[in-house]
Amino acid sequence: MSNRVLFVCAANVCRSPFMAATFTEAAVRRGDGIEWDVVSRGISVVREHPMCRLAVSLLDPGTQDASSAASHVSTQIAQVELDEHDLIIAASREERARLARMQPSTRRRTFTLKEAVALGAPPLDAGERSRGLAEASPTLAGYAEFLDQRRGRIRVPQQTGLRLPWSAHDDPRDVPDVHHDSTRRHTRILKESRELVRDLHSQVSHYLVAAE
Repeated sequence: MSNRVLFVCAANVCRSPFMAATFTEAAVRRGDGIEWDVVSRGISVVREHPMCRLAVSLLDPGTQDASSAASHVSTQIAQVELDEHDLIIAASREERARLARMQPSTRRRTFTLKEAVALGAPPLDAGERSRGLAEASPTLAGYAEFLDQRRGRIRVPQQTGLRLPWSAHDDPRDVPDVHHDSTRRHTRILKESRELVRDLHSQVSHYLVAAE
């Protein structure tokens, strides 16, 4: 049975297809035998666009997914797709909120990338073991449930202080849309998200393998 992961950003040109491709690359490198179904979508796709050239250039050129990325076409998400995926990863809180409004039933399995990694990082403590979190369903849906139960109890990145409209500082809870920013900042954000996606894959695959 495939483990279905959906990555979502605004236009499905840069962040979400890059995250999906990076996740697939990590799965191929790990070679853990887990069957994945990884796709990306956008919540405000106006017209079809290819994947961001800079994002494509940061993928491993020797992988099949890098070749697939070159033929990527941005795709608007359909409401029905939200019910078809076990774990939904949004680039930012804005996309996460819009997905929740689109399909409220998916709230408990929808996370921002940084939120999912932060919630999945700490090992189980004694309290969680006593509450049976260690015995969650050994599926990707079970992992999403595990993360959801940690909301409010595990520290996630937070914005501190007053965020001014003209401030150039990124909110630590989001992977910001920097597609039209400077190449330097664009590259930095993509490389940071690449490491986060690799962490996400490591956490999820460890959970699935350990639960077998």
